[in-house]
Amino acid sequence: MRRVLLPALVLATLSVVAGCAGNSVERAAPGAVTSSVRTSADGTDLSVRGRNVDLRLTQVAVRLGPSGPRLDLTVDNEGPVTEHLALASVDGTQATLHGGATADTGLSPAGVRIAPAAKVAFGTANAPSATLPTTATLKAGEDVPVMLQFGIAGMIRLQVPVLAR
Repeated sequence: MRRVLLPALVLATLSVVAGCAGNSVERAAPGAVTSSVRTSADGTDLSVRGRNVDLRLTQVAVRLGPSGPRLDLTVDNEGPVTEHLALASVDGTQATLHGGATADTGLSPAGVRIAPAAKVAFGTANAPSATLPTTATLKAGEDVPVMLQFGIAGMIRLQVPVLAR
């Protein structure tokens, strides 16, 4: 069983139920926020919908490489407002966020900007990235806790796989 903690605007308790096709998140009571989570060999996918929030995170994974570990993810902001990724940590180690090459994905005091209707692939060429110190002790094949702090969606915690590049 995996736990996913969602934003502060969640008023009811969410419970995570592991199923044959991966994980799903179910609301204990009807309300404004819905979500779902699924883990595969390529990473963890998460969808969060609520007032002013419609985010899809796909292929969230830690990748190990010669230049050190990094957190890869694609953020699809289908919500009506600009979102910012303010903080990312992996297994208790804070990642360093770097902005992308465009104003739509740049780094501001609020974090990495993700415009409405934008899809941002962290870790690809000219895109934002979240790098970890080379001293991070991560092993391919394990699952690690990841915390993502968004400006509008709030804090999201999930388990993601560690993959060799």
